[in-house]
Amino acid sequence: MKYKNLLIFLLLTVAASCKQKTETKRATLKNGNTHVAILLYPGVELLDFSGPAEVFSNAKGFEVYTVSTGGKNITTKNSTLKVTADYTLQDAPQPDIIVVPGGPMTAINPVTANVKTMDWIKQASHKTQLIMSVCTGAEILGKAGLLENKSATTHQSALDTLQSLYKNTRFVKDVRFVEDGKLLTTAGVSAGIDGALHVVQKLKGLKEALFVTLVMQYDKWKPEEGLIANAKPMTGMQSADRSSMEEKMQQKEVLPADGKDIVCGMPLMKSSKYTYQYKGKVYGFCSPGCKKLFVTHPELYVSK
Repeated sequence: MKYKNLLIFLLLTVAASCKQKTETKRATLKNGNTHVAILLYPGVELLDFSGPAEVFSNAKGFEVYTVSTGGKNITTKNSTLKVTADYTLQDAPQPDIIVVPGGPMTAINPVTANVKTMDWIKQASHKTQLIMSVCTGAEILGKAGLLENKSATTHQSALDTLQSLYKNTRFVKDVRFVEDGKLLTTAGVSAGIDGALHVVQKLKGLKEALFVTLVMQYDKWKPEEGLIANAKPMTGMQSADRSSMEEKMQQKEVLPADGKDIVCGMPLMKSSKYTYQYKGKVYGFCSPGCKKLFVTHPELYVSK
């Protein structure tokens, strides 16, 4: 009897400890932040989830956590990396944004066949601001019925297959991402970075998205390479402004007017050679990256 009571006590202690850990983790989620849940499953493509995670974690006002479809320990595609998820489907908090990464079909098929996973995606998506898929993660959203009567994209190798499976979805080729309402789908693998940057721009503004590209030193982002359903096309004047950016970068270097980088706020060394003159005033920069951001969008920085 004594051993039985001891066993019961130990079991209750372990259960209380697990509950306390879960509650502590939930308490760390800050109110007012945009909570981003990234779905993980065995065989997931590494960059499909790490790319968006890097973007959101470097942007102000976002909080990223991972949710496993099964056990918390996940091995990515080709056994490249072992990841421990923050939550499982059973204890995950309600997110504001869901990111569904892709992978090979051998990894995706078990996900779409898992009733609990599909139910979680459907139910959680009803309360989100946005649900996002990367690469072949669009197949998971398709199975959940979230692509119905929407425009979408996916990895180029899966476009025709998914179009044949989802007749009421318009799959778009040759774009990095497609936004249609609260649905955002991206092309293959690295395009998840572009899609996440678009979300940051949409929710926090262009300046914040550009700052993230600077931190990540990701100079491949071109917002116009995405498609926003029912959006107005870029005007000829906007296109001309963008195409003339490199020409502006070639302006003669002059000494900065003060000792602070207007883009990132870092103090400048007197020997700084990165400068640009705008509307009669000279601005100095700590790096070519900061200068490029300013030259491209000076109005974002001089107005503050």
